[in-house]
Amino acid sequence: MFLFLTLFACHHAPNLDKVQAVLECTNILENTGTLSQYVDSIRVGVDEHKTGVYVLEEGLEALLVRGWLAAQAERTIDVQYFIFSADNVGLLSIEALVAAANRGVKVRLMVDDVLAHGDEEILRDIHQHPNIDVKVYNPIINIGKHIGEKSKNLLTQFDAINQRMHHKTFVVDGEVTVTGGRNVGDEYFDLNNDYNFRDRDVLLVGGVTHSIQESFDLFWEDEHSVDILQLMIEVSMAEAQKTWTNLRYYACDPKHFLPEFHDRMTLVPHRLNNAIRSHSFHWVDNVRFVSDAPWKNESDGLGGGSITTRELLDLLSRAEHRVWIQSPYLIVSELGLTALQQVIDKGIEVKILTNSLAATDNYPAFAGYQKIRNTLLEMGVELYEMRPDAKDAQAMNGTGIPDKMDAEIGLHAKSMLIDDEISVIGTFNMDPRSANLNTECFVVVVDKAVASHMELYFSQDMNADNAWVASSKNERKASLMRRLMTFVSRLVPEELL
Repeated sequence: MFLFLTLFACHHAPNLDKVQAVLECTNILENTGTLSQYVDSIRVGVDEHKTGVYVLEEGLEALLVRGWLAAQAERTIDVQYFIFSADNVGLLSIEALVAAANRGVKVRLMVDDVLAHGDEEILRDIHQHPNIDVKVYNPIINIGKHIGEKSKNLLTQFDAINQRMHHKTFVVDGEVTVTGGRNVGDEYFDLNNDYNFRDRDVLLVGGVTHSIQESFDLFWEDEHSVDILQLMIEVSMAEAQKTWTNLRYYACDPKHFLPEFHDRMTLVPHRLNNAIRSHSFHWVDNVRFVSDAPWKNESDGLGGGSITTRELLDLLSRAEHRVWIQSPYLIVSELGLTALQQVIDKGIEVKILTNSLAATDNYPAFAGYQKIRNTLLEMGVELYEMRPDAKDAQAMNGTGIPDKMDAEIGLHAKSMLIDDEISVIGTFNMDPRSANLNTECFVVVVDKAVASHMELYFSQDMNADNAWVASSKNERKASLMRRLMTFVSRLVPEELL
């Protein structure tokens, strides 16, 4: 997530105990000033209540921005993610947090207990750093649990197990935030050889960042968030330090950290300055952060809606001429279908982009979408399905590595455009899990210039080079295995999709 000028020879997580190439690393960002100095320089003459908004469409740029921010952090880094992989990006991300902590920065990392593709032992070891704390959200099924405990909890705490933290926020010094659809893992930043996500984040400076910091603090202090050492046995400090050292050795190997990417990271502030001059970075008066509470629907089981659901329904009700949506998973409830029908009945254009079967990474979700696709089309929704060979999405891969640039594409952006002013960027999928189970968050930006940017990329993603007009016929373009997996996935209850 943070040091991701990193390109790796292998997609699989390396064995840290077998790292052999150890180089003397230098601080590539020394003498470039501090984050506060940079923020002060771009805020000259700007009202203190305004929020700087810069939409991060390209995966590599999203990596470089995070990497630069982590390296420039002066006081705090607060990190909250649903998926924090132990693949190449994840390991370098953790190393960047340790490097910041070594400079005296206070680091707080919160992960969901599912910890898909993660490594709980590495998280335990970095927690023992004096400047790093790691907490786990709702830890009743995975981290520190043996198979007997997992089985028992699965049978006796089914509703609670499905209560997951889907937040994705990265806050530096309480002043700068990156949030949006991306988790921590190779495929979210165009670094997977086989499959990468078309995703979207937003960089926020000042303004609404203070609300995001408050949300993080609320989750951090909530009883659902548990210190990782309450779940796992503490190792000796010598063992923990060995993990920190091995992470550093790995990060210093030029096979993993391409030297030519060093310079690109140092140029991030210049890139942001260019964005300000070209009017793609905007100072906006009206930016709001909407977040579910950490105890979302605890008393309502698998139903009950949420703060984020109600906010999105309210935004839909206020649309006047256009609603465009991007959602990788599209299983709209009766409530959602009714809301969309009311919008269409007012003569408002509704366009939705989701994944095709050939592009999806979630077969149960696609099976749920199959059941309502014809309903959406009959209502009058203009419905599109992303192609796995989406040309423009592949062309946005700036890594310069052919294998990664030729990888198949799946949609992961969760965004909405309403009329000519309102843009929504966040974590909320159009499905029952986001509506009722997972904690979700998003930013609402009311600004014509940002909306114009969103319109450009939405239109591009829905053109014929990148998406098919929705139809069951598109499923013939998917492999037989994908079709079989989707058929079997129909057994999954829709409220869990």
